[in-house]
Parts: sequence; structure tokens; C-alpha cells
Amino acid sequence: MGNLRFPAIFRNKQFLRLWGNQLVLQVSFNMCNYTALLILADRTHSPFAQAQFYAALTLPAFVFGIVAGPTVDMFDKKKVMIVTNFLLIFLFLLYIFADARIIFIMLIAFFTSAVARFFIPAEAAAIPRLVSKESLEHANTFFILTLLGSVLLGYAIAGPIIQLFGGLGTVGEIAPFIIGSVFLIIALLFLLSLKRIPPVELEVKRGSLFKKTLILFFDTFKEVRNKRSISVPLGLLVFVEFIVGMMSILLLEYVRLYLNLPLTSVSYVLIGPLVLGLIFGIFAISKVDRLLGHIKSIIAACFGVGLILFLLGFVPVLASPIVARFFTMAAAFLMGISVVIITVHARTLLQLNARVEMHGRIFSLLDILIAIVIPVPVLILGFLADKLSILMILAAVGVLTILAAFLSNEKMRRSHARTP
Repeated sequence: MGNLRFPAIFRNKQFLRLWGNQLVLQVSFNMCNYTALLILADRTHSPFAQAQFYAALTLPAFVFGIVAGPTVDMFDKKKVMIVTNFLLIFLFLLYIFADARIIFIMLIAFFTSAVARFFIPAEAAAIPRLVSKESLEHANTFFILTLLGSVLLGYAIAGPIIQLFGGLGTVGEIAPFIIGSVFLIIALLFLLSLKRIPPVELEVKRGSLFKKTLILFFDTFKEVRNKRSISVPLGLLVFVEFIVGMMSILLLEYVRLYLNLPLTSVSYVLIGPLVLGLIFGIFAISKVDRLLGHIKSIIAACFGVGLILFLLGFVPVLASPIVARFFTMAAAFLMGISVVIITVHARTLLQLNARVEMHGRIFSLLDILIAIVIPVPVLILGFLADKLSILMILAAVGVLTILAAFLSNEKMRRSHARTP
């Protein structure tokens, strides 16, 4: 525990306020999104329909990302986060009136994601302004825990809350949206006590807001293209998002078809073990680094993700549902560890290697890359899962991931050698 320097991090009150906001807001955000996904799954039983919902969440990054990054870099990041937090409260309350109509659910998902496109880079850019460079990796470790853990925790509590108030198809469907809105009000209170985070002086001083936005954004492309120390971490974070998106649309039906369990049991079979894996990974990451080094630990984690996916595609065929359930729980635990290792290192490298005045744009570009790279493959995988087999898709993606880990090994070594 001493390796993570907990006392130093927790003595930083500004960090604690930002971290507290992230935890409460992200749990609410993911609980509401997962509730909407469960409603779609209950009405359609189609991975393709669920893939469309995921696309509705990711596509706004492409539409608004060009504006979001420069906006974050040009304005006080505290104000950006407060405004977006308030808008999310309003949008999640709208879910109550959607009445399980698919088109309304998709539209609300799109607009909540659009608002989040401004919040995410503002938060990421605020971290290095609130903590020292020596504490940056440790701060990111805790932010990754809540960033990924809140997805899992939000998913984990959505099912039980729905069941507590009557289940799918009843008033229980709107309970998570009401609770989530209350959570967002609490998250807003954390931000109100945060200090100002004004913009750093930018290289573009003249011209209209529109012109400044375009110039600043396309300068970011040049920076990424010329620095492998930035492009490689971006690629790793896109990869993690792809895996999360794929699992979100495939594993609901995986649990129902191959583990013979109801949809709401995902919270116990997958989400719980994933949370434990994330927590274990947080404490183990320093020891793994000392044993393998940064590069080897990232490669090993990527290989682990591929192997897990490959085995998930075969175990239900070779074993009984009971054995498959226990294996799935173990696989989810190991997946959590692997994701932590990849994400913490990649995020820290971005913050260290990118210029401070470009942090908002770098993380907004990450959103855009996710929107460009992920939705189409995820939609294709959802379509193929409907037509072919979920097991086949998992095994195939696992093989491709293992191959990519081996092929990327030498390239990542060269990138690490150039990292300041």
C-alpha cells in the first residue's frame, strides 16, 4: 500500500473533490445507461439493437469532439464541468418520460453522450493541474479505478434496483434514473468547492472562436502524428474501449444463452468479479512494473485480454453451465487486472508527454478516435453475433488480440525508448 503513496494523494483536498465528483457522476452515468441497455435487451433480445445503443453513445464524440477539446483548453475547466454536470441531471430525468420507446431512449443516450464529450476532457486536463508530476501516476491509478469501476458498479447496482422496485416492464425501470439524478446533484456539490482551473495561454490569440477552434484542433493532429509517445498510448486506450464496447453488447446474451442465467445476474457473474479484478490490479500494478517493466507489463496485459476472450469462446462448448459460470467469474477477475495495467500506463503517458495547453484537445481527440474506430466494428460484431455465434466472435477477437500484442511488442519498445 505504501508503494501507491496513499497519504500524499489523500492529503490533496482538490484531488479528493475532483475524484469524489468523478466517482458519483460516473456511477450515475453508467447505472442509467445500463438500465437503458437492459430495457432494450428485454424488449428486443437482439445484440444488434444493443449495438445501435452503444453507437448512440459513442458517435457524439465524432460530432462534438472537434469543438469540445478546444473549448476545454480555452475556458476554465471547473466551469465547463459544472455546466455539463447540470445538463446531465436534466437529461437523465428525461429517461423517466421515455416510456421504454426505443427511439426516445436512443435520442437521450445521444444527447447525454454529447454533453459528456465536454466533461471528459475537462476532467482529464484538470488532473495534472491539481496534482504534482510525482503523484500523477498514482492519481491516475485511482481515477482509472473509479472510471472503470464505476462502469461496473453502475452496472452492478442497476439490476438489483430494477428488481427491488418490480423488475423490467414495471415501475422498476425508472427507479435507476431517479436515483441517478440525485447522485448527479451530489456530484455537482463536489465541483462547486473546487478551485478555478483557468486555461493556459494558447498559441492562437487572434481570430474568431470558430477559427481558433479549427486551428487548435488540427494542430493536435500534427502533434499526435509526430510523437509516437502520444499516438501509442492513444491506441491502447482505444483498444480498451473497443473491448468494453464489445463485451457490453455480447455478454448479456452470453450469460442468458450459455450460462443459463437471467439478464440481471450479469451483475453477480461478471460485474462483481471485474470490480474485484480492478481493485486487485490497482494494488498489484507497482509490483508488476518492478517485475516486468512498463512495456512488458502492457504487452502481457494485452496478451491476457486476448487469451481470456479466446477461452470465453470455447469453455461453454467444452464444459457444463456450472463450470462455465465459475470460469467466467475468474475470467472477469483477470480481465479487470489486465485493463487496469493497460489504461493507467497509457493515460499517464498521455498527460506527461502532451503539452499542458493541449490536454483538453488530446483527450477530446481520444473521444473522436473511439467514435471513428469503434462503432462500426461493434455494430458488425453485433450483427455477426445475431447471424453466427457469440462464441465464435469472442474466440476470433481473442486470437486477433493475441496476434496484435505480439506484433506491437517491438513498436512499443521503440516508443518507450523515445519517451522523455
